[in-house]
Amino acid sequence: MHLLWFKRDLRLEDHAALFYAAKNGSAVLPVYIVEPDYWQQPDVSLRHWAFVSEALTQLQQQLTALGQPLLVCYGAATRVLRELCARFPISAVYSHQETGNLWSYQRDLAVARLLAELALPWQQYPQFAVIRALSSRDHWFEQADHWLSQPLYPCPARLPFICAANWLAPLPVPQRSRDLPACQQRQHGWQLQQTLDSFLHQRSQHYHGGISFAARAVNSCSRLSPFLAYGQLSIRQLQQLTEQQRKASDSTQQKRGLQAFYSRLRWHCHFIQKLEDEPEVEMRNMHRGFDGLREDAFDATLYQAWASGQTGYPLIDAAMRSLLHTGWLHFRGRAMLVAFASYHLWLHWRPLALHLTQCFVDYEPGIHYPQIQMQAGTTGINPDRMYNPVKQSMQKDPKGEFIRQWLPELRRVPDSWLHQPWLMSSSLQQQYGCVIGRDYPAPVVAAGQAVSAARAKLSQWLAQQRGQFELEKRQVFQRHASRNRPAERRSVKQSSQLGLFD
Repeated sequence: MHLLWFKRDLRLEDHAALFYAAKNGSAVLPVYIVEPDYWQQPDVSLRHWAFVSEALTQLQQQLTALGQPLLVCYGAATRVLRELCARFPISAVYSHQETGNLWSYQRDLAVARLLAELALPWQQYPQFAVIRALSSRDHWFEQADHWLSQPLYPCPARLPFICAANWLAPLPVPQRSRDLPACQQRQHGWQLQQTLDSFLHQRSQHYHGGISFAARAVNSCSRLSPFLAYGQLSIRQLQQLTEQQRKASDSTQQKRGLQAFYSRLRWHCHFIQKLEDEPEVEMRNMHRGFDGLREDAFDATLYQAWASGQTGYPLIDAAMRSLLHTGWLHFRGRAMLVAFASYHLWLHWRPLALHLTQCFVDYEPGIHYPQIQMQAGTTGINPDRMYNPVKQSMQKDPKGEFIRQWLPELRRVPDSWLHQPWLMSSSLQQQYGCVIGRDYPAPVVAAGQAVSAARAKLSQWLAQQRGQFELEKRQVFQRHASRNRPAERRSVKQSSQLGLFD
């Protein structure tokens, strides 16, 4: 029989490992391993587990209907796999390739050594249009497009019964020493189909003009990112469904929205390829010329104000508080949070990244770390993004709907003062029930002065690097930069604003 190891691929449709494991009627033992050490890593949280456990419940129901329930095992993957191979006549292990964090990378190396010791083949299949051991980026887009256009793998009609499931519902919660507060307004692992249908057939008509506006993005964005992150939906299936619906739609507005969404989907695997090619960018600067730029200047007080949504800048704080409560934020909001912390607060990106990984229910390592470094300005090949927090607030939430939803202390403040409440006189603060410093914090930094100081520090730093910096920049470009085809010539700035998280 074949052992099928589910990881971040909790689905049956377009599942290459399942297809090949079950080919020719082979018996398949489906297994999911809850790994205690993984749940102690600093980039995970129990809001992730809450979503995963719901997805596993659905997967269990689907596999039971096929004839062989899912085995959920607890412990280190090497120990669990060794025990299963001793208990069952396993002839091969099947799974998808995983581009995860460094912990999962090291785990997979250990599993490879174990299976070599047991003389068992490990068949791994691409989960995304990501090429392992890629030698050059020059033709990556063509290779990715070819993979994404291939027919979907069908789900087997039935799996031979092997053993009963050791299923415990609800699944035991992994133990963590510290964690974020409960995320009661998060998306759920059982919401895939309704989310997919509502976007493709209804909400996509608002996608093109709504994804950057804080109050509208919650409905205008696809909201499919967590289902992609944990593999309940394959990126290939989603891309093909999107194109099918675009062609079938009679609505010009919906066609436009689906076309915009399709164009952003095509950057999904491009960013995951970056982490696949260089796993160390989870921990260190992509461009080593930035090593030491911010690390020694880290201000814990400023970090805490940012992480709790207490910076004194309404849109920044509303974005963070929304994220803490819902586990999701639109792309512009994510980019703005990272850029503000990196430039205005002069904080190193690594602690920011870890806080956000724990917050995002849709945490996808391959997108998260390259995007964090892009917004923090440490790739060396992307322009610095020093968003003006007041200007962004006025442009992206002009009526203050999003701000008032998440900052109740500002609900009575009129639009004319809402984006800069610290400018109100004392009498106006009393009148609108928002005394700065008591009900809502004063700005932790003066935005104009802070960004001027950031520019000066960067200029001084780059002047010191000189020729070595340019050499490293060329190396980063050669390894990670996109090679756009002629029909898709876009500026670096434009392509980097894509809604890669949703």
